[in-house]
Amino acid sequence: MDFSSILEDAKKTINSFKENNPDWVVVIWWATATWKSRLSVELSQFFPMEVISSDSRQIFRKMDIWTDKISSEIRAKIPHHQIDIVDPDQTYTAWEWKDDSEKIIDDILVRWKFPFIVWWTWLYIDTIYRNYSMPECSPHYDLRAELEEKEKKNPGILHQELMKVDPEEAAKLHPNSIRYIIRALEIFYVTWKTKTEGYIQQPVRHPLLMLWLWRDKETTNQLINARIKEMFKMWLVDEVDALLKEWYSPSLQSMQWIWYKEVVRYLQWEYNYEKMEEYLKRDTHHLAKKQRTWFRRYIAEWIQSPKENVMYKVRDL
Repeated sequence: MDFSSILEDAKKTINSFKENNPDWVVVIWWATATWKSRLSVELSQFFPMEVISSDSRQIFRKMDIWTDKISSEIRAKIPHHQIDIVDPDQTYTAWEWKDDSEKIIDDILVRWKFPFIVWWTWLYIDTIYRNYSMPECSPHYDLRAELEEKEKKNPGILHQELMKVDPEEAAKLHPNSIRYIIRALEIFYVTWKTKTEGYIQQPVRHPLLMLWLWRDKETTNQLINARIKEMFKMWLVDEVDALLKEWYSPSLQSMQWIWYKEVVRYLQWEYNYEKMEEYLKRDTHHLAKKQRTWFRRYIAEWIQSPKENVMYKVRDL
């Protein structure tokens, strides 16, 4: 598919949308290898825009290669928000991202520019698209450590615990999704409200254009494999090694992302270079599969019960 035709189609769609929606927000979204970032950069030639990253990994400083951050040169020309805002040993919740991003959106609009949210993390986008009223619950590290230790001694116990206090949320999570289970339990034990009770869907704050970029599975996997090889050429292993030498623990939330985690295992001599590359490809393909599943859920919702003040557009690549 010719990129120029994608660009022209996006321009027409945005122009049509903004005619009836003065305070609008565009969400360009789908998985890796679908030209999201390239499209947002090219669109800046035609719209006075600023970009909000919704990538839960790009928030971390010093983690640049695998998070595929936009270059500093481009960021100097086109303002990008929600990139490099916390250190690798800090946490940043979806609630914080929603709260900060809403302020950024309002600030962009008041300056007569347009916010473009470039998607990667579905949970972040959900906070805008579904506009949840979310429980304010800052991280409680002692409680998290206690729950982690409990899980280590008795694997699966936290999921059982969540089933008792919030069965609806537990049903959404795999028993191995420890980080999300701990967060749900943390919300309950701190606020005495379940995540299900606290997450109430509301109308969108601003009209949204959901611009989806769709690429078939085979092509996506080929591009993923090519990107993995390219990232190694860009000294990915050295970036991870530098983080370890700065005493950032492999157990940190930021280091648990599949690509960094596998490189850590390689650096700790658990397996060789070829096996690391094999695991990276396997895990990234699996991630892309998860993203396709979420994509289909959104499509089904759009068909069955589209949200008010939301325009949907799917573009095949």
